[in-house]
Amino acid sequence: MVDRREWRWVAGAALAIVLASWLPYLVGWVAAPTTAHFTGLVYNPIDGQSYIAKMRQGSAGSWLFQLTYTPEPHPGAPIYLFYLLLGHLARWTGLPLLAVYHGVRTMAGLAFLCGLYRLAADLVDGTAQRRFLFALAALGAGLGWLSGPLGRQTPDLWVNEAFPFAAMLTNAHFPTALALMVWAAHWGLQVQTSPLAAAALAASAVGLGAIQPFGLAPLCGGLAGAWLMQALRRRPATSQRARGLARQAVATITAALLALPYPLYTLGAMHADPILAAWTAQNLTPSPSLLDWLLGLGLLAPLAVGGGLAAIRRGSAGDGLLLGWVGATAVGLALPLDLVRRLSLGLAVAVGLLAGLGWLRLTRRWRPPIRRLGAFALATLTALTPLFLLILGGSAALTEHPLLYLGNGEWAALAWLREHAPPDTVVLCAPETGLFVPAWAGQRVVYGHPFETIDAATRQLQVEQFWSGERDESWLEQLGVGYIIYGPRERALGPPPQGEPLFSAGDAAIYQR
Repeated sequence: MVDRREWRWVAGAALAIVLASWLPYLVGWVAAPTTAHFTGLVYNPIDGQSYIAKMRQGSAGSWLFQLTYTPEPHPGAPIYLFYLLLGHLARWTGLPLLAVYHGVRTMAGLAFLCGLYRLAADLVDGTAQRRFLFALAALGAGLGWLSGPLGRQTPDLWVNEAFPFAAMLTNAHFPTALALMVWAAHWGLQVQTSPLAAAALAASAVGLGAIQPFGLAPLCGGLAGAWLMQALRRRPATSQRARGLARQAVATITAALLALPYPLYTLGAMHADPILAAWTAQNLTPSPSLLDWLLGLGLLAPLAVGGGLAAIRRGSAGDGLLLGWVGATAVGLALPLDLVRRLSLGLAVAVGLLAGLGWLRLTRRWRPPIRRLGAFALATLTALTPLFLLILGGSAALTEHPLLYLGNGEWAALAWLREHAPPDTVVLCAPETGLFVPAWAGQRVVYGHPFETIDAATRQLQVEQFWSGERDESWLEQLGVGYIIYGPRERALGPPPQGEPLFSAGDAAIYQR
C-alpha cells in the first residue's frame, strides 16, 4: 500500500517534473520578440502542428478526420478521435486550442507519474526503494547527452514515445497513453484481490486502444508475463489459487478483446479511403538499430539484464509483468512493420524499473551510506539526457527557430484566412508556411507535411518550382487552389504572384485566385 505521506511526496515530485517540462515553452513565450509570434510548440514541431490541425477540425464540430496537409478532397473517417475530442473540448469550453493541448499534456503527465509510483509500489516495499525505481523509470535515459553533441542521434533524443520525460515534453497523447499503460499494469496485478480492478483494467485498455493502440502489445505482453510467472511458481495447487489465476486470465483477455475493435476499425477505415491509404503507405517509422537502442538506454540496459535475472529467480507477478513488457517490445521491434517504432511506447518505463531492481540486488550488501550515494549518482547520471533535452528546447526557443515562430505579418494572414476563407479551400504557399496553415487557419494546403501530404516529394517540388517562376495556372486550377500566401518564406523562394493582394499585413499578403 501507499500511505498519505508517500502520496504527498509523489504529488510534489510529479509536479516538479511536469513543471520542468514547461520550461522550454515558457522560454519561448517570454523571449518572443515583438516582431514574431511563438507558436507554443517546441519539440517535434512538424508533428505538433499537425496535432493542432486535427484539434482545429474538432473545434469546427467535426468527428471525421481529414488530411488537411494535402490538396486532395476526401470524406474522412472517425479516427484520431483523441485530438478531435480535444478540439471539441476547446469549442465547448471556449479555451484556445493551445491551452487545451498543453493542459491535457500536463494533466496526463501528472497521471502517468502517479501511476508509475503506484506500479513501483507493486514491485518493492521500502519507500526509498520505490522512489529510486520511480526516478529511474520517470527520468532515466541513456547517452544522448553525450552522443548528441558528437553528432549521433540516439533514441533517447528522438524516439519520444519510448522515454517518459521526452514523451511529456513532446505532445499530449504520448503521456496520456503512458498513464493508461502504467495504471492498466497496476490494475492487472490487482485483479485477483480487487473486484473493481478488472473493470479499471478494461477501461484503461480501451482508452489506450483508442489513443495509441501500439501500447496494447507491450501491455498485453506484460500482463501475460505476470500470469505466466504466477502459473509457473512452485506453490500448492489450491482451488483458491486456481480461481485467482482464472480471474486474471479472463480479465486480461476481456480487456484485450474490448480494446481491439476500434484499432481494427481504424486500420480498415484507413485502407478503405484511397487518400488515407496513400498516407499510410508513406508513413514509415522504422526502429533504430540495436546498437542505437543500447546507447539510448545507457546504463539502464545492463542493469535491467541483472534485474531480469533476479526477477526470474524471484518469480512474482510484478517481475513477470516487467519481463513480459520488455520481451513483447523486443519481439515487436524486430518485426518488419511500417510503424514498428511505435511499439516502443513506454519501453524505458519497464527497462527503468528492471534496472532499479537490478541495482538493488547488485548493491544489497553495500553499506547503507554508500548504497544511497551510489543510487543518487546513478539516478542523476541517467537523468542527464532529460536535462539536455530541456537545454536544447530552451536554446531553440531563444534562437527564434523558424519552425517555432511566425512573423507578425504571417500570423495576421493566418488569422484572416481563419475568419474569411472556407475550410475546404486549398492554399498555396511555401513548403514551410504550409506546415502552419491547417493548424492556425484550417484550410488545406498543396504541401505542408512530409507524411500527411500525399506524394509529398512531388508536391514539394511542384510548390518550389512555382515559387521559382514556373507558374502553371492549369496546375493550380486542377488542385482547386483558392488563395496564395506571400510572406517572408515565399519571398526567399521567388517573386510574388501577379495582381493586387486581397489582404496584407506587414511583410505578408494573401492573393485570391
